Amino acid sequence: MNVSAGVDRVIGWLKWPVGIVSLVFLPGVFYALGFVIRDIARRPSSIVPTLVGAAAFTVFWLVALLPKRSRHHVVILEHEFTHWLFALLTLHPVSGLRASMRGGGHVAYQGRGNWLIALAPFVVPTFSLIAIALAGWWHSPRALSALLGGTLAWNAIANWSPAHRHHGDHREGGRIFSFLFVTCANALLLGLVLAYATQARSLTGHLAHVRGPTSAFFSLLVKLVGPG
Repeated sequence: MNVSAGVDRVIGWLKWPVGIVSLVFLPGVFYALGFVIRDIARRPSSIVPTLVGAAAFTVFWLVALLPKRSRHHVVILEHEFTHWLFALLTLHPVSGLRASMRGGGHVAYQGRGNWLIALAPFVVPTFSLIAIALAGWWHSPRALSALLGGTLAWNAIANWSPAHRHHGDHREGGRIFSFLFVTCANALLLGLVLAYATQARSLTGHLAHVRGPTSAFFSLLVKLVGPG
């Protein structure tokens, strides 16, 4: 309990440094995402498996899950699983997990918690990253792209559906910080996943596109706030 409280304190201290870093990285992550989108526009066939996977999960949600309230919990499993994962990573023993579309789901853990646990599902597409981590066992790039499309759709529906209109995840971080952190992280991870799914470039190549505009924007900010 004391250990988790100490971790919460450190993460609390890091909140606004992370917010400032998110602000500095915003131009770079959107610049890199733009490169991926332009590459997809030149090779539209590369995004087809991803779109098919996303459409398949969306249809599954609309046809099989949405009409049956008893099945609504399925769609937010990833959201609550990500809360659970980051609670454990920040040393909070978890005592329960409930996924309920109507109630928004709930993860019970010891300790107060922190903004990272609250916001993690909105910035980490957990199932997509698991799929990428297991990519070595996939012998069909198109099948992997379709799977990534499905997991991205799952993440979007779980996070931004009406099921979460009453929860306090964003309130834990505050509006300004949540906007900066969630926007930056989403643009970065969406670019990485799409680059991987469409084989637009290597992940290191994508990060290289982030670095240039980020460095330039940081230099501009230093000049604006620096003396003289």
